[in-house]
This record gives sequence, structure tokens and C-alpha cells, in this order.
Amino acid sequence: MELLMGAAFVLSAAVCARTGVVAWRRRSSTPAATALAAAMAGLTWWSACNAVVQLAAAPLVQSTAVRCSLLGVWVVVTALHLLCRTLVDPHVRLRPATRWVLAAVPSLLAATLVADAAGAGTAWYTRLAPVDGRMSFAFGPLFWVHSAYCYTVLAGGLAVLVRAWWSAAAALRPQFTAVLLSALVPVAGNLVTVARPDLVGGQDVTPLLFAVTGLLCARAVLHRGLLQVVPVARHVVVDTIADGVLVVDAAGHVVDANPAARELARRVRPDVEADLVGLAADRVLGPDQLGDLPGGASRRTVEARPGLHLDVRTTLVSDRRGRSLGRVVVVRDVSEAVGATTRLREQLAEIDRLRAQLAEESVRDPLTGLHNRRFLDGALAAALREAQDTGRPVALLVIDVDHFKRVNDTHGHPVGDAVLVAVAGALRACARSGDVVARFGGEEFVLVLPGVPAPAARERAEDVRRRCAALEVPVAAAPAEAVRPTVSVGVAVHDAAAAGDAAALLAAADRALYAAKAAGRDRVRVDAAVASAS
Repeated sequence: MELLMGAAFVLSAAVCARTGVVAWRRRSSTPAATALAAAMAGLTWWSACNAVVQLAAAPLVQSTAVRCSLLGVWVVVTALHLLCRTLVDPHVRLRPATRWVLAAVPSLLAATLVADAAGAGTAWYTRLAPVDGRMSFAFGPLFWVHSAYCYTVLAGGLAVLVRAWWSAAAALRPQFTAVLLSALVPVAGNLVTVARPDLVGGQDVTPLLFAVTGLLCARAVLHRGLLQVVPVARHVVVDTIADGVLVVDAAGHVVDANPAARELARRVRPDVEADLVGLAADRVLGPDQLGDLPGGASRRTVEARPGLHLDVRTTLVSDRRGRSLGRVVVVRDVSEAVGATTRLREQLAEIDRLRAQLAEESVRDPLTGLHNRRFLDGALAAALREAQDTGRPVALLVIDVDHFKRVNDTHGHPVGDAVLVAVAGALRACARSGDVVARFGGEEFVLVLPGVPAPAARERAEDVRRRCAALEVPVAAAPAEAVRPTVSVGVAVHDAAAAGDAAALLAAADRALYAAKAAGRDRVRVDAAVASAS
């Protein structure tokens, strides 16, 4: 039995030593790691001393090991007290009185222990007669003082943890619960060992149970990460900032949220609980808003509700080994900025529309709505270039309203303007796809007919003349009267064999127009060069 228990204590010492080394290496990133490493060191010493008690044969060695094990006990209970406080507040500072008690009482007890052992007194232990070849011990009054001190220190730390559990968020309570339960197990075992040693075969199994406690605490502090990420996030994030901040664990649950985040969550989802901690993150703001949480860092702008635009930034939080501890999600209301951008975009679109309208109006005649001389110059030049490339002809019709000055002098300019508008409508009706109709100036109009040869151009000109001759423009001052305008048309055609530019073509059409007017008006004449060629 002694050999088996000795082996168990040796194994406990080895495991605790290894865990203590791991915790010590993590002390810079995990606030509670230092206290955990100290607790593991005390358990290593305590287990080693109990192994000596089990494996040594000499009573003096056993007695010395029992007394030396008390040093490990003091270290363990003090470290566990500090561990509980650090888990609740990573930046805890003990009061001077507390520090004095934790340092002075064990020192006094150690001095009395040494004096008692040197004087072979019974203040701590009374050595009894051997049982089955091994020495047994009875507890002296100072042992009970030592036990009361240890239970008081441990209970003080657990009380701090219990108060923290009572006020902690739902997501933190399982972590605190695990630490509390793991600490109660060795306490119960020690009570049984002291009160009824016969139930455990006279063996002190307390260090073995405390070793289990240390391993469970190490898992909560070093591996779960939840008790680490939340204090760090609270240290970095101030509750008063305008941005909403959510701390999300690796499982996708909210473990912390500042007031701005709670306010935004209520605006996005009015039915969400007031306390966001413990809820699934996608339930707080929705999966579309949070995006793919298992992925890396991201930033996106989403419309959470009509008119509510959120800028969502997600940042990965990892431990030193690169393992994901969770995410920090920063949410900002950018509705005003998005609205301003939308308004600016609409204003730019309106500016583009007005610019296009202005450009169109700059090449339009304001009275008739036809293209003006500026547009005609460019369109005619382009038609002639295309004619040179394709070999197709271009016909040009110059139309002049007959006796237009007489209309103005007789009926006034408003009637004259009405005549021009009516003639423009007739020309527009004569035009086909690809044709250009323009007001050349005054009472003159021009039709550019790409691809139309001389015979067809003459027919189109006759059609224009007939349509205009059929017009009747009422006179407002004399309802019984009406102006029946006529037009004279000059035709010129540019073909592949012809030379010259737009000015030459216009001059040819003008000559034909003057010939039509000289022949009595209301006529069509074709330029002589075109007529002879046709």
C-alpha cells in the first residue's frame, strides 16, 4: 500500500511541476498564470514530501518529511487565494494588512514548527507507537492553529470568487463554477483525512486532490482563454466610446458588450434581451451584419434596417500559439455618412443630367427645337468623311420660306415664329433615320441626307415642298385668316467622284435655291452640276 501511494505522490509531484513550468512561461500574457505557477510549485513540494513519508523506512525521515510538507501547504493555500483574486481582477493589489498576514503567520508557524521538532515537543505532532512497522502521529494544538489559518486563507479567496460568480455575466459563470467546485473537492478530502483518517487508511490524500484542482484551474486559465480575453478587452475598450464593441468567444457567443453595443443591438433588433452576454452573436446583430465570424479579420458596411447603416469591423483575438480565443467586433452607425454619400451621388447624377441637357441645348434652336448651325457644321463634315470612306453620296437640301418678310410685316413676328415652327414640324416629319434637320438661320433650313443619290434627293425635296405648301398657320388677330406658307428648295449632291468640302456643297445648294426663287418660288431646283450628271 505504501509503495502504491508513494508512486502516486511521485506522479503527482511530476505532473504539478510540469504544469507549473507551463504556467510560469505564460505569466506575461495571462495575469493568473503567476499565482497558478506558485500553487503548482507548492503542490510539487507537498507531494514530494508525502512520497518520502510513504517510501522512507526511518521514523526520523518520516517525521521530518511530515513537517517539511507544511511549507508546501502554506504555499498552496496562499497561491490559491491569490489565484481566485486574480481571476476576478487581473490587476488586483492586496491590502498591506492582508500581505502582512499572508507573510507573517506562516513565518511564525514555521518558527514554532522548527522549535517543536528540535525540542521533540508535542505542540505540533505527538509521535505514537509504531503501527504495522510504521510510525503514526497525533495532531498537537499548533497543528489545529495551522489548519484554521489555511482554511481561513482558502475560504477568503473562494468567497471573492463566489461574489464574482453572483454578479458575473452568464458566459463567465461556468468558468467560475469549475474553479469553485475543483477547490471544494480537496477541502472535503482534507476534512475527511483529519477527522476520520481511518476512512482513507491513515493516508493524507489531500495533495493528490489539490493536484486535480490545479490541473482544472490550469485548463480554465491557460486553455479556455475566456477569463483572459474578457479582462484584456475591458482594459482596452472604454464604456463611454460611441462605437459599439462586442467581445465574442470562439464558439460565437457574446462574452462582453459595451453600452453603445447594447443600444445598437436594440435598434437593430428591438426584441433582443437587455443583457447581451451569453447570447449567440448572430442573434444580437444578425448573420448578415456580423459576417463570417469563424474567418479572419474583416470590414463591411451593411444596412441592418431601412435607413440604419452599420460599419462592422471584426478582429481576431489569439493566444501566443495562434489559437483563436474569440473576436472583437466594433460596430459604428454610419447612417449619416451613407445618407450624405447617397445625396452627393444623386447631386452628381443631377449635375451630369443638367450638363447633358445644357450640351444638347447648345446645339438646338430654341424656337423650333431643330439642331442649330453649330451642330450642322459637325454633322455635315462627318457625313462627308463617311462618304469618302464608303463611296456613298450625300444629298443636301436648303429650304427657304417664301416671302417670310411679308408675313412678319403683315401679321407680326409671333405669326412669323408660328410659321417657322410649322415648317420645322413638316421637315421633321419628312426626315428619316440618319437624316439631319437643322435651322440654318432666319427662315432657312437644311436637310442632310446621307446615302441619298440625286434622283431620290429631288423626290425628297418635292415631298418637303408639298408638305410645307399644305400647311395652314392661323392668325390670332384675324381668326378667319390663315397663312399658307410655301418654300423654295435647292438641292446639291456630293458623290464619290466629286471634290470639295462642306462649304462647296452648301454653296452649290444655295445656287440651286436662288434658281428656285428666280423661277417663281415654291419650286425645287437641283444644282446644275448635279442635274447634268444625272
